[in-house]
Amino acid sequence: MLLMSEESKVFLQNHLPDLLEEETVNGILDPLGEFIDEKGFAPPDYYDYNDLGREAQKVYDDIYYQNCQKQN
Repeated sequence: MLLMSEESKVFLQNHLPDLLEEETVNGILDPLGEFIDEKGFAPPDYYDYNDLGREAQKVYDDIYYQNCQKQN
C-alpha cells in the first residue's frame, strides 16, 4: 500500500475506488491525472480548476510527495 493521508483515501474511495488496490505510484497518479483533466476544470475557458479539480490535485500532490521524495 502506498503512503497517503486519510483524506486522500476517502477521495479515492468516493471517485476512483479501484485505485486503492494499486501498488505503484504511477499506477495511481496516471489515472488520477486523467481524472483531473476530464473532470477537474471549470468552464468557460477550462483553464482554472473547479472544486473537484482542486480536491483531486491535493490528493495527487499528497500521494506524489509522500511516495516520491528522495531519501537522504
